[in-house]
Amino acid sequence: MPRSLFLIVLVCLAGVPAVGALRAEPLRNGATAERELVVVNHSQQGINELYVSAATAEQWGEDRLADSTLDIGKSVHLRLGRSRDCVFDLQVVYEDASREEVHGFDVCHSRQLALDGSGAVRARNDDDTPHQIVLLNQAGRPIQQVMISPSEAGDWGDDLLAHSSISVGDRANVTYRGECVADLRVVFDNRSAEERHGVDVCTIDRIVIQPGWTTADSVAAPDGGAADPLPLTVTNSSGYDVDQLYVFPDGAPDRGPDLLAGAALANGAQSSVALERRGACTFSVHAVATDKRPQPDLVGLDLCQRTQITLPPGTLATSHSP
Repeated sequence: MPRSLFLIVLVCLAGVPAVGALRAEPLRNGATAERELVVVNHSQQGINELYVSAATAEQWGEDRLADSTLDIGKSVHLRLGRSRDCVFDLQVVYEDASREEVHGFDVCHSRQLALDGSGAVRARNDDDTPHQIVLLNQAGRPIQQVMISPSEAGDWGDDLLAHSSISVGDRANVTYRGECVADLRVVFDNRSAEERHGVDVCTIDRIVIQPGWTTADSVAAPDGGAADPLPLTVTNSSGYDVDQLYVFPDGAPDRGPDLLAGAALANGAQSSVALERRGACTFSVHAVATDKRPQPDLVGLDLCQRTQITLPPGTLATSHSP
């Protein structure tokens, strides 16, 4: 080759950059290049979902794990596409539904991100919403346990009363966390239990536990939600055992529920019951002896001035007459 031609070839090659040099050029913010990220799971549980988007984006985009899980100690290599952006945000969803987010991670500076779960936050959802419920016991027996659970749940869960109870005529506030439509189970001191299904605790926050409440068309709330319960102490001095007790406003068309709820009140014994006054003061008392024969009523009792009722001797006399 002539010397002059050789010199021309050298000059031309000197102006062509090496291919290796182009590939080795570091990624710079503002330069369009393929962005990549390796995510390592250093937490104590698997990652079910993983989202990565540019910090300037308004949406997370698709789940990068699709239907797979990033197990503990494992990593995943993500190709983020060609972009001028270097700064990305990341969100993962762990197996317990908690979420961890990392904002402003520079993939041009570091291509590996390790997550240890320390920033995970359990999102509040409908299943965690607390509902405050007032229970009024008019069932005639103390309530020792109360369980409330979503209607589709497979078990009742924990006793919301813990180590307390609801005496007859008393009320208790319980906190239930779960969906609006729930089932309610109460257990009495004699281990009998009653259940009510499909109660909407988002619209009903006060419930009266009383005879027939499990089969009624709706859940009773005192005075339509404005409770006016009257605690009464009933002393049986009639000389006979009583197994039904009705206390109702004078002249009322019906006697209302049996306040003993089938639990016998022995002669000489006392029982605490709760009565919904509903604005009335003057009441009648209808007691039924164990042999179910009729007996005279006590009338004209002013229960705005007293909280005790005594069934005096002779009240049930006609029930045992020949």
